[in-house]
Amino acid sequence: MAKKKKKDFTGDPGGLIGDAMFSVIKPIYKEGEKAKRNARRAARRVYYEPEPTWSQKEIVFDILERARKNAGASFSARDLYYATRPLCYADYRWPEGKDLKYSYFSQTLLTEYQEWHGPIPGLWRDPRGNLHEPHTGKTVPLGTREVASYRFPEYVFDKVLYVEKEGEMPKLEAAKLAERYDMAIVTGKGYPAEAVRTLFEAAEGGDYQLFVFHDADIDGYNIARVMSEETRRMPDYNVDVVDIGLSVKDAVKMDLASEPYYRKGGVPATLYRRLTSLEREYFSGRRGLRFELNSILPDTRRIEYIEGKLKENGVRSKVIPPEDKLKELAENTYRTKHAEWVDQLLEKAGIKEKVANEFLEKFDLEDARKYIEDGFKEDDALSWRTALENRLAVLQEEHEDALRDAVREAVIEGLK
Repeated sequence: MAKKKKKDFTGDPGGLIGDAMFSVIKPIYKEGEKAKRNARRAARRVYYEPEPTWSQKEIVFDILERARKNAGASFSARDLYYATRPLCYADYRWPEGKDLKYSYFSQTLLTEYQEWHGPIPGLWRDPRGNLHEPHTGKTVPLGTREVASYRFPEYVFDKVLYVEKEGEMPKLEAAKLAERYDMAIVTGKGYPAEAVRTLFEAAEGGDYQLFVFHDADIDGYNIARVMSEETRRMPDYNVDVVDIGLSVKDAVKMDLASEPYYRKGGVPATLYRRLTSLEREYFSGRRGLRFELNSILPDTRRIEYIEGKLKENGVRSKVIPPEDKLKELAENTYRTKHAEWVDQLLEKAGIKEKVANEFLEKFDLEDARKYIEDGFKEDDALSWRTALENRLAVLQEEHEDALRDAVREAVIEGLK
């Protein structure tokens, strides 16, 4: 390495002396210059300190209580979103030009907020799925409000089956599966909504057997897990649900046609440890094979599969009320039917029509409009029919004794 060339101060003693003095004070000079630079940088940092940045979550959480009050006493997640969004955009901390997406708000922010602060009073979810009762013909949409007001009918069914595909219901109806097993059927679209899980939670408290039927794929297996275990949105949920869904083992045994799939996130860790070696072989990584329950053909074979799984897992027999209730219920059933029989006999004898014609004038139906308008004055929420029925009920009380005598005479005459 070449040596650094020394300065030539030949014939200049002052230069030599100055150079020698500078070499002594040079470290001190450098430290001073460094201190000046640091001071200037510190001053610039204080003067140009950037404004603190706020995340969407922090801002939404801060204003959500105000938004809730603006939304009213009862509101959906979308209602709350539209009450929250203008408050966000008006907030000085909100990034200019940034949108608050509904999916992020409803699925992520509301979930995290309720994890910390508990359920939001007044918030309800739209119906996603339906409950089909056996024997009654009643179908109940399953939303937050509908489930909260639903009352399980006594001794109608004691089992509930969740099916992840609504399209399966016509096949189950054709086979009368619900009626033959005294089992309500809940249909959904994939993963169960909170309302469905709340219904299952209530059913377990009433000693109902609970089942789930699904595809042989990662989502199907996960649906069975979610139906029985807690999640972020329902952290205290724990229900005993029997998985009768299509399994990989059964699909292979039945020689069903598989189909490839691609899953961005692969197999969730919460599910992977539960899988058998065969299931891991089919569900490996992001690419694998799956089996849809629709591949069980014909559909009668699918019904046979469900019934076989129900019996394999100890499905109860049909519902019969316990002995301490049966006597009372049997008598109530008899009296209800007996009243129908008597009505039919009176109808056939023409007694009901005769008495009705006799009292028609006493009820002054020419004044029907006045009856209805008077009813509206008392309660403008009434329909015209209810307002009229209320007035007729008052007139019936006024003519009750005469009506009783007329019925008695008509019956005696009819018996002759």
